[in-house]
Amino acid sequence: PANFNHDLVTGSCSSCHNGTTATGKPGGHFVTSLQCDECHTTNLWIPLDFRHTSPLYPGDHSGNLLCTACHKANSEAVTWSAPAYVPDCAACHANDFKRDPHKKYENPDTFYSVSELRDCSGSCHMYTDSNMTTIKKNRPGPEHRVTNGNF
Repeated sequence: PANFNHDLVTGSCSSCHNGTTATGKPGGHFVTSLQCDECHTTNLWIPLDFRHTSPLYPGDHSGNLLCTACHKANSEAVTWSAPAYVPDCAACHANDFKRDPHKKYENPDTFYSVSELRDCSGSCHMYTDSNMTTIKKNRPGPEHRVTNGNF
């Protein structure tokens, strides 16, 4: 393949990468209005290098996922698995929630719901009884760190 120094090039990528002057987007390319250099570099086309900079994408979420992990319809719109919980962790991870480790109190055993723990980075308390006035056990949090991998 030919080598071309892109350092002095101005303008949009598609002005040259249009399928005629230079190779353009392949047919199955992710649908986006972003310029090519938002995700790719001129030195190495793959791997992709896009990084979300919003605090809604903490830790490894910012650049270690395939685009289609969240953008399932191959568009810039996000397809949430549990949209009622946006912008919290449960919007994507509600189906990963494990009830048993999230006991609220005993006698009778009562567990937290996904809705109550929708933001996984908070602290967890187990109370002595259903009055929920005395904490029996405390996990100061954040218990579920995105870098932990042990959600």
